[in-house]
Amino acid sequence: MNTPFSSRSCRRGPLVPSPDDKRRRPRRSRPSRDTIKDRVSIHERPKKVDARTEGGHWEGDLIICKRTRPVLVLHERKSRVTLAARLAGKTAAETISVMLAVFARIEPALRKSITFDNDTAFAQHALLRTMRAMTTWFCDAYASWQKGGIENANGRLRRWLPRQIDIDKVSDEEIQDIVITANLTPRKCLGFKTPFQAILKELGKDVQIRFT
Repeated sequence: MNTPFSSRSCRRGPLVPSPDDKRRRPRRSRPSRDTIKDRVSIHERPKKVDARTEGGHWEGDLIICKRTRPVLVLHERKSRVTLAARLAGKTAAETISVMLAVFARIEPALRKSITFDNDTAFAQHALLRTMRAMTTWFCDAYASWQKGGIENANGRLRRWLPRQIDIDKVSDEEIQDIVITANLTPRKCLGFKTPFQAILKELGKDVQIRFT
């Protein structure tokens, strides 16, 4: 890469452009949000979703480690339940295939909407509307803080899945063990209940878990 500190630049002088540099025109990359059709802004999301007063509203994201195979992370906003699945690749087709399979196993009452960032891996989000009756929302560009629940969940998972880890050396069973550990950790924001307990309560099942 030709940087002001590369050997090529140093031979010319670090701040003296070559004639070729003058003729170059910067290439404009199309913002990813323009390649995602039928995206609806997070600003149109109902206040009850923002307030976490109703279950069934999710956030989705990808965790990228050393290898190119990402991990899809899904986070339920009210209960803080986190789900994760390794993907074969970062294509929109692979991402939606796994999401459809995951949400097919979840009670319809707990799959009402999902919020994404503008990664083109989520470009086929409309299939969640037609096949799972879920509303989809998208954050503003470069505003990942707008889906703070999953950003927090990703931070927890990063304790076991740091960026430098070779994800291909982590088995699917190990990934699920990590997810279970996260979901069995009591949270202050849940009155020291676990996310598993909170999601079961949404289904009318009050479960007590002992940690002794």
